[in-house]
Amino acid sequence: MLKPPPMESLASRLKLRHLQIALALRDAPSAKDVAMAANVSESAVSKTLAELEQQLGFKLFERVGNAKRPTEMGRQVLPMMEAVVAQARGLARTVMDVRGGHQGELRIGVATDMGKLSLAPLIHAFNQAQPAVSLDVQAGGYRAMADLLHDDGLDALVCYDAPELIAPGLGRSRLMPPQPLVAVANARLSPLAGRRRLTLKDLHAQPWCKPRPGTMMHDKLTALFLGADLGPPPRGIQMSDLLLTDEFIRRTDYLVMLPLAAAQRLTGAGEAVILPIELHQHNPPTVIVWRRAAEGLPPLHRFLRFCGAQADGPPIG
Repeated sequence: MLKPPPMESLASRLKLRHLQIALALRDAPSAKDVAMAANVSESAVSKTLAELEQQLGFKLFERVGNAKRPTEMGRQVLPMMEAVVAQARGLARTVMDVRGGHQGELRIGVATDMGKLSLAPLIHAFNQAQPAVSLDVQAGGYRAMADLLHDDGLDALVCYDAPELIAPGLGRSRLMPPQPLVAVANARLSPLAGRRRLTLKDLHAQPWCKPRPGTMMHDKLTALFLGADLGPPPRGIQMSDLLLTDEFIRRTDYLVMLPLAAAQRLTGAGEAVILPIELHQHNPPTVIVWRRAAEGLPPLHRFLRFCGAQADGPPIG
């Protein structure tokens, strides 16, 4: 019997093809059947087995009449060969999943309430379609989220469209069109809920859930009343959280200005009403933005395709 080589040398010389042929010979009726299944000659199968047995230093199979069976040593190593081949197949599947974007991590930032509303169903559908992609969704102010995106702390950002998002290093695509802004009130508690005609002066006198200064919605609300020679609403509180704002509308007589799609979420349940006054204000489109340098990341590329984003073209919409 040949003397086995050192372990490291043997491990480096074993080939997956050798192991696959040995397992096929164990399970097939003859070497001819193995050759046909592998689309090689019968002599190539015999040569591969001989190479493997030379590396191992012992015979894997022995003849018993017209049949072959594993030797005692063969019975000990063939199950381990099977495990190695199975692990190689598992590795190949993982590589294909990673390369195809079916596995990995995806970090998405949200910097707008409309982004929260539009992203939730997308995230749910994407997670159902790609359960092996780990999703990390973060919410915060626009500037903080934009800085995270530029610093590679996010793979994509959902926010309102803005001029600074038009840059060579950024891709951007529309998720939602501009939404008309409407005034929303509690259907039972607000004194304005049953009115058929309203003016901005009527709205100005009511308590408001007011957006924080420095936000787009704050500028819109201020411009609305300044255009009617009124100052910002004197009554109410500043509010930056969508869910907390929803609770105020459901439980108090406060008013809030919301994009139509967000307002319909409340009015659909009968808890709130859209007040009968045209505000003549719209929010910008909701967009998804990503760094062009990160487009090659398979999970990001797959997510952008899932959202309908054109990674190599102009914004959609």
